[in-house]
Amino acid sequence: MYDEASRLLAPLATPFSLRKGEYLQRIGVPAQYVHWLHSGVARTGFITETGNEVTLHFQTDGEPVAAHDDLLRARDAQPAMNFVVAETALHGYRLDWAEVSAAYQQNSHLRDYYLAAAQNSIMEQSRRLYLNASPAQGRLNAFRREYPGLEQRISQKVVASFLGITPQYMSQLLRQDGSK
Repeated sequence: MYDEASRLLAPLATPFSLRKGEYLQRIGVPAQYVHWLHSGVARTGFITETGNEVTLHFQTDGEPVAAHDDLLRARDAQPAMNFVVAETALHGYRLDWAEVSAAYQQNSHLRDYYLAAAQNSIMEQSRRLYLNASPAQGRLNAFRREYPGLEQRISQKVVASFLGITPQYMSQLLRQDGSK
């Protein structure tokens, strides 16, 4: 199914490259694109009412990048509630969401692929919610299992944001890890 979807979407894809720190999607602006990473690390998150940054998840080589809820909001011209930022240099392909949505409507293979991807996303979100109920050390261990090698590619501050802890507490966890 993946190969067929890739073949059908290829004409809609435009190559892109971004430097670390550049945004693929900004809060407050309707989402317009879904990106497919060839290489690099992107991070999706939001800002709380109190100004704290929360990391929801990471996307790496070979993965699609978008805040799906924001793409759905954009159908009604509603602004994005999430940001997507390059944590490293990124290279990949950009697809206009309106064009992709129109293609899904016209092709049952693409519709089936979209449904399977949406179902997988729901399962991943649920799994992450369960992990967030774990103690910080458990969340760190789960992060390392879910994203092997990513800890060396991104900042400790960003990992702490994902774990829902302060950078200071992250340092403490890492010191405890080192003493074992």
